[in-house]
Amino acid sequence: MNIGGLLRERRARLGLTLKQVASRAHTDPGNLSRIERNEQQLSVQRMLALCDALGWPAEDFVRNLTARRGRRVNEAPGGYSSESRGERFAPGERLRLSFTARLTPDEEPYD
Repeated sequence: MNIGGLLRERRARLGLTLKQVASRAHTDPGNLSRIERNEQQLSVQRMLALCDALGWPAEDFVRNLTARRGRRVNEAPGGYSSESRGERFAPGERLRLSFTARLTPDEEPYD
């Protein structure tokens, strides 16, 4: 998936600089540049911030991304079966997602 390329195309179409979009997404231009070149993993939180910075609803971003692969949003990736629980994706089929949790001072971490 060329997630970074899609973000870069949107930024260029809007005539925005790396610095402008990075500032709106609370990151730095170097990080955004690495994301656009697909050299930096993209967390869901950062993806949502970038979509917001580009005035792009996340649902539309995902639809656009999946349309480039010839599938609709609600279709399972090729090679997927419920028995395999997604372990039969072809190389490059998985979208790496990462999440960050923050504890407030009065919360205890799970054991």
